[in-house]
Order: sequence, then structure tokens, then C-alpha cells
Amino acid sequence: MLPKVATQILHSTSRAVSSIKPIRNVLHQSPCPGSSHRGPNSGGSARFNGAGRAVTQANPVISTHDGAFDDQDDPPPRRAPVPARIRSNSISARPSVLKAVKLHARASHAFAAQEQEDADLESPPPVPKSQSPPSQSHDHGQKTVSHAARRLLDARLSGNSVHAAEVVREFRQSVVNPSVREFNAALQALQATRRPGEPLDLLLETYNDMLRHSLLPNPDTYIALIDSLTARDQEVHSAITALERRINQRALGGFVSGSHEQADRKRIDVLRHENNFNTAMSLFETLLSIGGNKKLGAYTYTSLLRSCAINSNIDAAIHVWAQFEQRDDYFPNPAMFLEMIRVYTNTGQLAGAEEIFAEYRSALHSGKIHLSWSQGTANPNRLNLLVWNQMIETYFRHDRADKAVALVDQMLQADMDNLQNHVVTDPPPVSSATMTTVITGFCQSGDIQTALVWFERLLAQGSFPKDPFEPVGQVTKPDEVAWDVILDTLAGKRMTDDLNRLFKLKQLQSPRRVRTNQRAVVFSANMARLHSLDDAQFLDTLDWLLTDVLTSSEIGSSHHLHTLTEVSNAYMERKMYDKALHLLSSYVNEYTKAASAPVHGRTTTPVAHVQELHLKFTDKLYEISNGDFPYSIAVELARLAVVLRISQPPRFIPFFLQSYALSRAAQNLPITAMTRRDWELLLMAASSFESISEDHDVPNFAYQGLASLIRDLATFKVDFYNMDKNLVRSVIDQLSQRLGSEGMLALLEETGFANALQDADQYLSTIKDSASETSGADSGYASDAPSRPFKIDKFMSRTFLDELKLTVTKDLVDATDRVFPKFKAAAESGRSPNIPALSLLIRSLGRLGRMEDMQFAYNVAQSTLKTFENDKVLQTNGWFDIEDAMVIGFAQHGDSETANMYRQRIFAHGGVPSAEAYGALIFSTKETTDDASAALELFNESQKYRVVPNQYLYNNIISKLAKARKTDYAMELFRQMKEVRVLPTSVSYGAVIGACARVGDYQSAEVLFKEMRGNTNFFPRIPPFNTMIQMYTTVKPDRSRALYYYKEMRKEKIFPSAHTYKLLLDAYGTIEPVDLEKMESTFRKIKEDKRVAVQGVHYAALINAYGCVSKDLDKALVIFNTMSIPPEPIVYETLFNVLTVHRREDLISRYLSKMHLEGVHMTAYIANSLIKGYSLLGNMEEARKLFESLEDPPEGVAASNNHAPHSPLEGAPPIDPNAPVYREPSTWEAMFRAELGSGNRDGALALLERLKARQVFFASVVVLWLIIILDNTLKQCTTE
Repeated sequence: MLPKVATQILHSTSRAVSSIKPIRNVLHQSPCPGSSHRGPNSGGSARFNGAGRAVTQANPVISTHDGAFDDQDDPPPRRAPVPARIRSNSISARPSVLKAVKLHARASHAFAAQEQEDADLESPPPVPKSQSPPSQSHDHGQKTVSHAARRLLDARLSGNSVHAAEVVREFRQSVVNPSVREFNAALQALQATRRPGEPLDLLLETYNDMLRHSLLPNPDTYIALIDSLTARDQEVHSAITALERRINQRALGGFVSGSHEQADRKRIDVLRHENNFNTAMSLFETLLSIGGNKKLGAYTYTSLLRSCAINSNIDAAIHVWAQFEQRDDYFPNPAMFLEMIRVYTNTGQLAGAEEIFAEYRSALHSGKIHLSWSQGTANPNRLNLLVWNQMIETYFRHDRADKAVALVDQMLQADMDNLQNHVVTDPPPVSSATMTTVITGFCQSGDIQTALVWFERLLAQGSFPKDPFEPVGQVTKPDEVAWDVILDTLAGKRMTDDLNRLFKLKQLQSPRRVRTNQRAVVFSANMARLHSLDDAQFLDTLDWLLTDVLTSSEIGSSHHLHTLTEVSNAYMERKMYDKALHLLSSYVNEYTKAASAPVHGRTTTPVAHVQELHLKFTDKLYEISNGDFPYSIAVELARLAVVLRISQPPRFIPFFLQSYALSRAAQNLPITAMTRRDWELLLMAASSFESISEDHDVPNFAYQGLASLIRDLATFKVDFYNMDKNLVRSVIDQLSQRLGSEGMLALLEETGFANALQDADQYLSTIKDSASETSGADSGYASDAPSRPFKIDKFMSRTFLDELKLTVTKDLVDATDRVFPKFKAAAESGRSPNIPALSLLIRSLGRLGRMEDMQFAYNVAQSTLKTFENDKVLQTNGWFDIEDAMVIGFAQHGDSETANMYRQRIFAHGGVPSAEAYGALIFSTKETTDDASAALELFNESQKYRVVPNQYLYNNIISKLAKARKTDYAMELFRQMKEVRVLPTSVSYGAVIGACARVGDYQSAEVLFKEMRGNTNFFPRIPPFNTMIQMYTTVKPDRSRALYYYKEMRKEKIFPSAHTYKLLLDAYGTIEPVDLEKMESTFRKIKEDKRVAVQGVHYAALINAYGCVSKDLDKALVIFNTMSIPPEPIVYETLFNVLTVHRREDLISRYLSKMHLEGVHMTAYIANSLIKGYSLLGNMEEARKLFESLEDPPEGVAASNNHAPHSPLEGAPPIDPNAPVYREPSTWEAMFRAELGSGNRDGALALLERLKARQVFFASVVVLWLIIILDNTLKQCTTE
């Protein structure tokens, strides 16, 4: 262990103590700007009644790995455990407590001096005037506790902040004559349940509400407010400290992000403008003016002193201490001395800090200090240790390392015998935090060699630290904070060899995992010196970084991607392309495996980040190589792009083709390894290259064109005919434009690919005469419009724009009906609106499904573009606008295939679809087995091409993610939407509220719903209300809450929809205690409501309530047999569930026959119900027969005919009863569980293999089923 005389270490180093620079505590940050700072000669210590006092700004910020510490001797009321809740959007608050400060000041003729000081602060509201003075309470003289106060007390003890807030709001709204006692109970409930970081808004609103009732606050009121404000002050300080440390850590780790740093600095600036300290001190003065000093506890004094230290305000600290010294009922506690030392330390007054420390030790010896040994309070020995550690830090910060080490020497010689006997020892035995303070002091003073000597002596110790603040009297190995300090310092000083040596020791010796930030620091320091290494050292260093430094799962997400980018760039700078590619490929393969596996407790890296990694890699490769690298690398990059669903950006194409051409010339193409898909990717790049401008920066460009590539296909015997048909058509289109029809035909005959024309004849006929006469303005489609250019009619343009800028569908129908005949008549006379008006018309026609009219408008637009022959820029931009409108038109019509064809045309000509187009494409992704992934792919593509999302795009992607239960991603985009100042609408809120409701996060849903209604642009819509009602009906059954939202909906004058009524039926019929009378009453209202029609879902709700919940089969059958509407699939599905519950297989067969006779189409969901029923009733043969009678939908297409319209009002054609019944994923699961439930494990595995062979469901689904099998097996083993 270390020698008893620690000064031996100090004086054995190469630098004298006197040369140590002034330091800052690495664990703390500088004082907040604008705080009061008394100079050394300010006389501060004299005002402390003969003793100087204070130190650093906050408690030591110690890693959570090393334990936490609470230095309050008199803690506030303990809180019950609180349930998890949503992340707070903001840590900021808007304190307005000063609204009552001057009220008491005037009443008592006190606080006169303070009024002038606070003149620049927020003015208090006027006291409500009355003929008589404000009463202290409306229930003055009552000793009984009111019902409201009891409820508020219960809320306080519940520990649930949401519940407490609800009770307080109810109290404020419902109690007519509240009392001071009740308002204090409300404030204390909010204070006790408030989570760290939460704003004080509701607490301050409650306080101001108290003033509006002409109630004068009493000392309990002010104490609750002061404690809340000082707690908030500490939270703000801690947040600023954490943000500043995060900025510094990013810089040390080499991970500098302008947007992240800007956001953090903006956040810091917002936090610094909070006024919690001044407000708390003003309230303290008011409390003193009404004689409240005697009511204060040690916790409040300590909290005020802590805020004085944070704000470096000696005057305020001395004033608080002076008030405390007027108390003769108890002594100060160690935490109060600690905060006073910090005040003086932060203001540079060493003498004052020393005087306080001396007085503290004197108080310890004389017994004039309050020490609490009761359970639940901080151990006095720990508090004593903190005081000594703080004094050590104070000496270092004032360039007195000799005195700091002298204190450590005393602590090393401390008596350990009294620690177990409830005796505070002076000096206290050392702890690991003591040694961390010393190492920090030397590092911050610049004496790195001395810090290293101390640190290495600690490494030689035998035991590891457990609790950094436990005064064990034994020197241990360094704690985690010490490791952070030394590694950060060595990295900052570019002492990389020492850094690496210690890091390797850390990996060998520490039983704890190495922290992410420590790995990042080591990585960055080594990357910074790569340029000075030869190739062998370079490879050794990168190999060590990749295998030992970057292997931790802790380095994830964007930081991991940043480090991989740095390493791959380093490889490429030295032309080691194969190693760079191997690194990228390995990561993508690991990512795809992780993304397909079930995730427990953490999320995988967003695919957009991995796509960005690939794009940065490719950019760097082409920048360095100019395409001069083996084509095998280009092929592998293209394959990875396919895996990540990345479209090749136009700027990459020339380099990709250059790599092919150079490898072709060198005869080292990887022909045997290239698949048909690889050739298709090459051909796609070549076809795109023909469409874009041939200007590029590739020197000595060797690629010889599309015709040459077609000949290569023939040479290498690649089957052009069997490639993707759309690609073949595109290639033929390009060849026709380049070579003319005859030249194209001759080339295909020459290469033996003439058979490719068989499927392209119709396509060729449309492009035969449409060769572009204008740069970039060819539509690729035949035009029925006159070939001569149109004349732009400005009046018609303005009229059309005004008419069509309507969003309500009914109005749009009327507007389009007025506009289109005028447009058609104008076109026949050679007149046309301008391009913006044409674009809007095309979108409107597509939205209304008038596809022939839309095509006519498109043809007119193509001819109109010829008007701009002399303005190529305007012509090209106009062409993109029209193509973009076609994307939107087809997408909104639901024809996503054609919409995507126009999207590809935009890309082929070097453009990018608009945010509106991406929004429409995302909206149209409805008929795939996983439309959420397809939608997300489109959104990521839009961001890759830097499309700025608008309201429509955000709303559609958030809605898709919400419906797919991808709640985290939906919420992230919703937050992003607000951050970039795109105003969320009721649609946006409805989507995220629905996402929260689907996963049962009712608290977040409640908060978002309230936020939505508070928005200035809130327009009441029924979906969010229905979502909240449904959440409290199905996800978290609570009839009172469901009915609350129904009443709120009616307050907004929104009439219930058919779905609303269905939810109300469920609320009464399924939530215990069931209220069948109210349910029947609701059903009668549906019949009477002329705005809605009775639907199958309503009868299904009744049948379910009676048959499944109330177990009344007869009543359920009566309802079914007396329905006033034709039977619908949903009703039969519910009926079969009821019959299964009652185990009536005979009735299942009878009603199944009835369903067929009535022509009701079987759906997958009816089949699911029957499969479950048959299996539960032991008839597996019938279950299997039914399952095998169903069909699988085409691959990648969602099963159709399973969601029959609930009402003929929807206008959908009836489904043919003989139409195929397609399985849903849930059908597979129903059969899977049925086989397992019957004990047929082999049958379940066989189903799993069939499902895997289809390759249409996510791997996570397959894994889930394997877990079900394993769980079932374990249950069987347990039973046996």
C-alpha cells in the first residue's frame, strides 16, 4: 500500500509543488455566469460572525458504477416507488413564484431593501381586492382533515406523479372554497412526486391559483416552494455539467457532430437563463418577514446553501447561515459546512474556506454539530469524508498541492477503531474518492508525471474499490472516475504510449467492463497518430483497435459507425481497399443478423445509420481511387447496397463503370463469382448513366457505353432476356435513343438478344416517336396533345391554382369538376395553364381516381414543356415537377407500381422526388406483407437524398410506423418534426397517440392528447378521441376513463361514429362490472342516430358481451338470429368464438353451413376462430382440414378479401363467396399453437419449416415461434 507519509510521493517527482498550476475539479464545471462573486478583500468572512465558510459548486459527480451519495442530513419526506413514465421533453421551467413575494412584504412593512433588488425580476400579480383582509383559510378553526386534503395526502404517498397531478387538477377545478391547508397539501403532493428534471409548471400554477383565491401563503407554503426551487436549481446545474462533459467527451473521442454540439450548447443556454436561485432567495426573505425562520428544517437550509455554492454567491450564503445561527434548537450538520466551503472555493477565497474547515473540525471535537445515525440518513462518517475531500480539492484549485497532500497524509494515519462505534473520526480514513481527488488535482494542475506516479501506486494495491465514499482507511486500486481522469488527461496530452499501456492494464486488472467513453478516448488518440506509423505499425495498431478496443457491445449506434468509418478511411488512404471492404462487409453482416433477431432491452442501430455508413464508405473510396480499384470490390459494395436497400446515387455511377471498364481491360473481372443480380446491377447503372449528364470528374474514363456492355453480356454468355423485364425495357429505351430504332435492332440481332424485344414491343410503340427535342424534358410516353407548343394562359393558371388549393375531398371534387372541362376546351384551342397549375391538376385528378383525365393532363403538360425551348433550366425543372405530380397522382390512386416507375424516371434523369411525392408513396404502401418496412425504406431514401420532410411526409411515415407498433421510431420522428418546426396536426398527434395506445403506454398517450388539445392549431377530429376510448376499453380497461374521453369528444361537438359506438358497447359489455343495461341503451341510440348505420361490429359486440363475457349463450343466439342487417364475417367470427367458449361443436357445424348458404365469404379471421375452436374441442383433424383448404397470397402481397367492408355505405363491391381465402400470419400462428396444444410438436415444426420456405415473414416471427416451442417443451418436462 502507499507509504504513510504521502508527501514522499509528491517530493520524489520531477516537478516541484510550487510549479503546480491552478486547477479546476475535473468532476465539476465552472460557476454559472452572472453570479455574485465577492473578491478576496470583500470582507465576506467577517460577516460570518468570525468564521469564514464554503467550496465547489456541486456534489462530486461520481459514476453510477461507483455508487451514489446523498449529503442531506435532514432529507425531505421519502417517496414511494413510482412507476416508469415517459421521458420529459424539457428540463426547463418557468418560475413565477415572485407573484406573492411583495404581497407579504407590503403586509409586514418588511423586505423594503429587497424590493429594489428584485425590480428587474418578474412582477407579482396584484392581490385580489376585497373589503376585508385576505383570510388565512376558508376553514379557519377547523381541526378535521377535509376530503380534498385526504385525497391530496394519498396522492402524495402514492409516489405516482401522474396520479398526483390529476388529483391536484381535480382539486383546483372542483373545490369551491379551498383552504391554505389544502393548497399546501397540493403543493406537497406535487413536490413529493415530482421526478428529477420535470418542470415546475404545475406546482407554480397551483401556487398562483392559491393567490387568486385571496389566500395568504403560510410558512409551509414557502418551504414547499423553496425546496422545489432549490432542487430544480441543482437539477439545472447537474444538467449543464452533464451537457458540458458530453461536449468535452465527444471532442476527446474524436466524435464531433456539429448538430449535436449546437443542440447541447443551445440547451445549456436555455438552462442558464432559469432564475430558480433568485426566486428561492426572494421567497426565503418573505418567509423570514412572517417569522417563518423557526419553521425551517436543516434540509431547507442545506438546499439554500447548496444553491448559493452553485451560483457562487457569498452574500446569500452568509445571510442564510446567519439566519440559521439565530436558531438555538439544533446544531449545523456536516453538509451545511460542506456547502459553505464550496461557496468560498468557487469565489477564490482560500482563507475563508480554511476558516470554515477549521471551525468544522472544532465543532466535531466540541460536539456542536448535528450527527444523525438513524436509518435513511447519510452516514456522518461519509459526510465527514466528503468535507475533507472537498478541502483537498480546494487546496488543489488554489495552487496549494502541498497542503492537499498534507491532508491526505493525515487521513492515511486515521484511527479506524471508532468507525464501527457511531463515532466520527477526525481525520477520517481515506476512500477511493480521496485518491481520485488527488489524481484529479495533479492532472488539472498540469503535473501529469506526478499524477501517473500516484496512479500506478494505486494500481499496485491488492483490493478493488467498492464504494468510493466509504472511509475504509485502506488504499485500493483506482475507481472508475480516476480511470476516466487519467485516460482523458493522457489522451489530451498526446501521451499515447502511456495511454495504451494503462488501457491494457485496465482490461487485464479491472473486474468491471471497460467503459464506452474510455474506449472512445483510446481509439481517438491512436487514430490521431496513425500518419506517423509505417505500414507494419499501422496494421498492428488498427488490428489492436478493432479486436481489443472496439469489441465491446457498449460502443453502438452512431458512435460505433463513426469509429468504423474512421478505420475504413484509414485503410483506404493507404490503398488497402480489401481490408476496408472486409471491415464494412463484416459489420453489415452482423447488423443484418442482429436486426432480424428479437431484441431484448435495447434497440438495434437504425438502418438509416448503416446506410449512411455505406454511402460514406463509397464516397471515400471513389474520391481516393477515381474508380481505379478491382471490380470485385465494386460488386461487393453493390451487393451490400442491395442488402441495405440503398439506391445507387447518380454521382457514384461513373466510378462504378470506370472500375468495371478498367478490370475488363485488365482481364481480371470476377466473372465466375458474378450472379445474374450482379449483372443486373451493372446494367442498371449503365442505363442510368445514359440518362444523366455525361459530365463527371473521372480522369481517363475507360467505360465505352451501353452498347459495349451489351456486347460484353453476349461475350460472357449472360442471359439478357431473363433479366428483370422493367430493366430490359429501360435498356432498350436507352439504346433506341442512342442508336435509333434500326441501330438498336441491329445490336440486339448481333448479340443474339433479339428475343428481348418480344416483351418490349408495346413499350417501344409508346416511345418510338417521343425522342426528346429538349434537354432533359422527354416524358417517355406518347402524347395525344397537339405536337405544336401550347400558349400559356396566365389567367387560367391563376384560376386553377386558386380553385384547386383545397384539401377537403368533397370541395376538391367540385373544384375539379369545374376546372377540368375548361382545361380540356382550352387544350383543344392550343392554350394551357402554367406548369405549377398543371402539376396541381394532375395531383388532384389522381387523388380522385380520374386516371384517364390525369393522363390527358400529363400529355398536355409534355407538349407545354416545348414552350420553354429557349429556357433549358425552366424546361428541365418543369419536367421534374410534372413527373413528380405523376408520382403523387398514381400513389394517391393506390397504383404504387406505376408511381414508382415515375419515381425511377426522376432518378434516371438526376432528380429527386419531392417530400409530397415521398409522402404519397408511403401512403400507398398498403398491399404488401410488411408495408411499414417499405414505408420506412422510402423515408430513409428521402433522407439519404436530403429531401426536407414536410407535414404530409411526416404524418404518413409516423402513421405507418404507429400502426406497425414501431412506437420508438414513430415518437423519434414526431420529436424531430417539432424540432425542425414542422407544425404537428391532429393527424400527427393521432398517429403517435395511437402508437402509444397500441403498446399500452397510457401515460404518454394522455400527455400527448393534452398537448394536442392545447395546440393553437388544434382542429378537433374523431380519430384521436376514438383511440383514447379504445385504449381504455381494450388495452387498459377503465370504463370511467373511456367515458371521460367520450364526453370530451362531445364537448368538442364531434358526433360519435360507428366505431365510437362499437367502443362504447365494449366499454359497457366487457369491462367489469358489466353494465348490460347501459350497453342496450347505447345500442338503441345507434338505431336512433341517423348519422350512422347499425353495422355488423355492433351486433358482434352484443354477441360477445352476452355470449363470452356473461356466458348467456341463448341470448347471444337470439341476437344473432334477429339481426336487422345481412350477416357479416365479423359477426360469424364472434359467434364461433362464443360457441367455442360454450364447447358447442354441434352448433359450430350448423352455423358454418348457414354462413355458406347465406353467401358470406369465409375470411382468415373466421378460420382462425374455427381452428382455435376445433383444437380446444379436440377435433384436430377438422382444424388441419380447414387450414389446408386456405391458400397463401402471392409473395410480397398482403392477403386480400379478409377485411370485408362493414357497411354497404363504404361502396366496396361484395366479395364472391367462392373467392379464395388467403391465410394471414395470424392463421399460421393459430394452427401452430393448435398443433402444440394437441401435443403434436413435430406438426408444429413442420409448419415452421413451411413458413420459413415462403420467406415472406420476418425472422423475428420465426424466432418467436421457436421460443413458443421451447416454452411448451419446458412445460412438458416440468409436468413430467
